[in-house]
Amino acid sequence: MLNTNLASAEPPKITVISAKSQEIAKLRVAAYARVSSDSDDQQNSYIAQVDYYTKNIATHEGWELADIYADEGITGLVASKRDDFNRMIQDCRDGKIDRVLVKSISRFARNTKEYIQYVRELLRLGISIHFEKENIDTGKMTSEQIATIYGAFSQMESQNHSNNMRISVRMRMEKGTYISPSTPYGYKLEERALVIIPEQAEVVRRIFTAYLSGQGKEDIANELNRMGIPRTKDRKMWYSTTIGYILTNISYTGDMVWQKSFATNDIPFRQVRNKGEKPKYFVENCHEPIVSQDEFQRVQALLETRRLQIAGTVSSALLKKKLHCGNCGTLFRRKIVNEKVYWACRRHDSHKDLCPISQVPEEQIITAILRMYHKLKRHREQILSPLLSQLTELREKELRSNRKINDIDKEIAQLTEQNLVLVRLKSKGYVDSALYLSQTGDIDFKLRELRRLRRRIMETTGEDGQIKATETMLDYLESSPEHLGELTEELFETLVENITISSETEMNLTLYNGLTLKETMERTVR
Repeated sequence: MLNTNLASAEPPKITVISAKSQEIAKLRVAAYARVSSDSDDQQNSYIAQVDYYTKNIATHEGWELADIYADEGITGLVASKRDDFNRMIQDCRDGKIDRVLVKSISRFARNTKEYIQYVRELLRLGISIHFEKENIDTGKMTSEQIATIYGAFSQMESQNHSNNMRISVRMRMEKGTYISPSTPYGYKLEERALVIIPEQAEVVRRIFTAYLSGQGKEDIANELNRMGIPRTKDRKMWYSTTIGYILTNISYTGDMVWQKSFATNDIPFRQVRNKGEKPKYFVENCHEPIVSQDEFQRVQALLETRRLQIAGTVSSALLKKKLHCGNCGTLFRRKIVNEKVYWACRRHDSHKDLCPISQVPEEQIITAILRMYHKLKRHREQILSPLLSQLTELREKELRSNRKINDIDKEIAQLTEQNLVLVRLKSKGYVDSALYLSQTGDIDFKLRELRRLRRRIMETTGEDGQIKATETMLDYLESSPEHLGELTEELFETLVENITISSETEMNLTLYNGLTLKETMERTVR
């Protein structure tokens, strides 16, 4: 018979399983700091900013530190020159940041165009920026007019500051009290004077001696790398260009030339070679030399001799896979006739009836390419800058008209706002941990997927590649020599993608951004 006496049964045994402590998802906040002052206290100012933001973010319960991005002692006029700024923007694009703190608009950017460009991009990604000095939160702005006004003011402030600095620098040069902002390898700055660093000075002497003994610049660089000799500023590798710079730097003789280059008047400021537009200042015996005047001059003579010897060989190697026939598309080949170098269409060279384009002297081709380089160098602001603006505007229009991108941006903005609301509610105790973790986890997953999808769509737009190529070309032209006497690898790696010989007197040069330029080749009369 079944016993129904429940009272006499033993009570059930209950074991409490403690809840797992779970980390609460927080708003990922980053800070950007920049120090562009030339003051002696720059290092302290830089450290102070990093310390300030680290403590500031830590005081907010709903925040977590994503990263502190800081560019130390670098100009803020052009974003491409600020490594940490670019790293921060990329991390924003990769979905690692929800909010950015900046002390002021001028710390973020002093170029109105770039300022608006990055504010717009971060807003599209659902990332807000808080400018402390101006008390502006881009996440709460209802109109971009506010950003435009402050950006324009910041640019004007920067231009005035730059003009004042220019006058100050010129006066110091005239008085002989100027201190160059760049310290050559082998020296350090102590009490406003260049002082030799013995171990680095020994490396400089080794480079000069090795070159005079017959070693090439690349061989010297490779030898220093094998020996594990470090460079300065955390740079480890030596390159032939580094060796070339040391071999041609007159500072190692104890003399200096000031104002070999100067900054343009308009923003974005560009450093250009001084070809007589501004005065130069030659300062003799201003610091202790590392090499003698005689050794330096012998190196300069040897550099010129070697340059003339290898110029023809280098040019031929660079042209080898670049020259195409405009009629039949065949690669040109190099040939020597009566000790003169020509380039000829292979089909024409095998039989004249196969292609009408005949051979062209190599010197005419080189002259035309260098002419194109100098035109671009002088008129880059009239040719490439407007093209870059057009491509950027075209991309912006395409993105605005792209329904997929718009839908993704709207969803990112909505999810980011939901996340912010949840953080606020959780910090006030209005949402329990289980619900908070569940919802923020879902939002975080959706945001990562949406940003990944957005990047894939962005990568398929053709303008992105053209924009990057044009920016690279402008950077190269801004820092390249005013006068180029021979073809270089950098010229073909950065500017010229392909050359089409359309006739014996005309060529088309296709640049990496898709732009095609026409150049004439005049026959040399002998």
